[in-house]
Amino acid sequence: MKIKDCAFVLEGGGMRGAFTAGIIDYLLQNNIYFEQLYGVSAGANNAANYCSRQRVRNKKLFTELVEDKRYMGIKNLIKNGSYFGMDFLFHKLPREVLPFDYQAFKNSSSNLKVAVTACESGEVEYFSPQKFESNEKIDKLFKASSSLPLMASPVEIEGKAYLDGGIKDSIPVKKALADGYKKVFVILTRPKDYRKSPLKAKFILDLFLKKYPNLVEGLKTRHLNYNKTLELIEEKEDKGEFFVFRPKDLEIDRFTKDVDQLKDLYSRGHDLALEKAEELKNWLKI
Repeated sequence: MKIKDCAFVLEGGGMRGAFTAGIIDYLLQNNIYFEQLYGVSAGANNAANYCSRQRVRNKKLFTELVEDKRYMGIKNLIKNGSYFGMDFLFHKLPREVLPFDYQAFKNSSSNLKVAVTACESGEVEYFSPQKFESNEKIDKLFKASSSLPLMASPVEIEGKAYLDGGIKDSIPVKKALADGYKKVFVILTRPKDYRKSPLKAKFILDLFLKKYPNLVEGLKTRHLNYNKTLELIEEKEDKGEFFVFRPKDLEIDRFTKDVDQLKDLYSRGHDLALEKAEELKNWLKI
C-alpha cells in the first residue's frame, strides 16, 4: 500500500530510536509505504532502513550492536572527539558489519528528506540523499544529522560544515506542511507531557563553539522552537490532521547501552503499532 497524500515524520533521540524501530518493522511487515518521509538524526537512520525495505535492520542496530565497544563510549570521545563511534556507525557498519542496501535505498518508492544544521548560518537545511550518486556522500549526510554539538565534530558536505539537524528542527512537521502535505504521520520519542528545558551552562557553548555564533544562538533557543513544534503537533492532532505515535513514558536517555531496556523499548513501539493499527489504517483510508 503506497501512501501518497500523507507525509511521515520521524523524530531523533539517539537510542530512544529503538521505539521508532519497532513501529518501522510493523509498517514494513504490513507493506505500508509512505511516499514522502522527513527524518532527523536517529529518525533519519530509521527512515533510511524503511526506504531500503530492510526489515529488522533497525532492531539489530538499536538492540544488538549497541554492545560493540566501537558503537559508543568515553574511549571514542577521547580518541575521536565523539561519544558515538561515528566512523564505525556511518562507514564500517553499513558497509561491512550490517550492510545497508544503498541501491534499494536509491531506487525506493519512498523518498526521504534529512535535516541538518549549517554551522555557519545556524539554519536548518534539507537534503535528499537518494539523489546522491556517491554512497560516501550519503554516509556523510546521515553522520551530519546525528552529530551532536560538543559530542562530535562538524561534517563537511559540499564545502559547508553541518551538525545535528535537531538543533533547529527536531521534528520537521513544518517542512512537511510547507511542502504541501495536509496530513502527517508523526513518530515522537518523548511522552506527551514532555517539554524541553533551557540548556544549562551556556558559557560552554560560547567557549567551544565561538567559531559559530549563529549555531550557538540556535542551541540556546532550541527549547523554545522544540516546545512550539510540540504545541503545533498537538493542535493538528486534535483536529485530526496529524496522527501521532509516542511512548507513554520513557526513562532511558539517548546514550543508554542497556540491551534489556532497548529491547523492551523496541517491543513497546511494535506493540503500540499493533494496538493502533486499525485506527491508523482508518485515518489513512487504506
